[in-house]
Amino acid sequence: MVKMYQRKIVLLGDPGVGKTSLVRRYIFDTFQKDYMTTLGVNFYVRTFEYPDVHVKLLIWDIAGQKNRRQIGLRYLQGASGALLTYDLTNPKTFANLPGWYEDLCKANKDSVPIVLVGTKLDLAQRHNTPLAFDMRFLGDTPLSKANVIFTSAKTDTNVDAAFNLIVQEIISGLLPLPDLSPRIHKEKSAKILFFVKKDDAWSQVAVNHIEKVGKKFALEVETIDAEKDPTIAKAYGVTA
Repeated sequence: MVKMYQRKIVLLGDPGVGKTSLVRRYIFDTFQKDYMTTLGVNFYVRTFEYPDVHVKLLIWDIAGQKNRRQIGLRYLQGASGALLTYDLTNPKTFANLPGWYEDLCKANKDSVPIVLVGTKLDLAQRHNTPLAFDMRFLGDTPLSKANVIFTSAKTDTNVDAAFNLIVQEIISGLLPLPDLSPRIHKEKSAKILFFVKKDDAWSQVAVNHIEKVGKKFALEVETIDAEKDPTIAKAYGVTA
C-alpha cells in the first residue's frame, strides 16, 4: 500500500526579490521578464512518486508586502520548510531576513528547516564592484548557520538545487532520496563581501560557513570585520 504524505513549503522575502519567478521556474520551467506582484498567496503543487511513498509538496508563494503584518501569521502556520529569499543586488533585502524568520518562528511551535536563497545571480555577475552583505544582521540564530544557495530564475541556475535542499530536509526521514542531491552549477565568478564581527563565537561559525559556500559556487567570497575595517564598511554602506 502506497503511503501518502503532504508537506508545506513557504517562500518568504521582500517585494521584488523574485520569489514568484523562482517557483514558476521550478514548477513550469518558464521565466517571465515583467514583474508580477503577488497579492496574498499563490499556491503550487509538486508531487514526488516512489514505489511505496508519494509526497505532495504544497508550495506557498507569499506576497512580500512592505508591511509584513499585512500578510498575517496564519499563512505561515504548518510550514514544514521555508526558503528565505533575498536579492543579491539589493543588500537591504538581506538585512530584512531576520524579520521574516521571526514571523516564521512565531507562526510555528516547532523549528522549521530553512534555506537562504540569493536570487538574480545573473544580475549580480554583471556588477564590476563586489556585492556587500552585513552578516551581523543575522545574529546568533539558525540563519547564520543555514544552507545558502545563489540562484537565477532567468538562466535557470540552481533553482532545482535550492528546492531540493529544503525538500531533502523535510522528507529525508520518510525515504532515501539519492536523486534529489543538489547539483550546484558553477558559472563565472562574482565577488561578494560579507561583513561580520569576527570576535563573536557565532560569527566565526558564520565565517567558516561562508567560506564553504564560496568554494561550492566558485565565487570570490571575502569576510571583513566591519568594526576593524570601518572605512571599507562605510564604502559599501555598512555601519561599523
